[in-house]
Amino acid sequence: MRFLEEYFPEFAEAMDEVDAVSEMRRAVDDRTYHLICLAMAVGSRSPVSLRAHFHGAVACGVSLKEIASVIAIAEREASRMDDTWIHDALGDWTQLTRDDFDSGCRCGVPRRY
Repeated sequence: MRFLEEYFPEFAEAMDEVDAVSEMRRAVDDRTYHLICLAMAVGSRSPVSLRAHFHGAVACGVSLKEIASVIAIAEREASRMDDTWIHDALGDWTQLTRDDFDSGCRCGVPRRY
């Protein structure tokens, strides 16, 4: 958020307020919170969040075996989402094999700037 802190400080400050209210009103304990955030970090592929919530989970007494289990569950669910997205994006893949298929990609076509 350093970029936003410099160029849109009102937004950065508002996000700090959201974080404070969220922490104050959180209905789950810190252990559960860090495990949920850890799983979300895996799904969103956020290395910073992954490391932060891994550390937070350990600090809350979560075992490495429990963390591994959560990571495995999150990784599996993330791969299911990827698999579904791939199938949806490809659609009727047989159409993609046709010589007259137009993907819309203009790769290799010179661009005018």
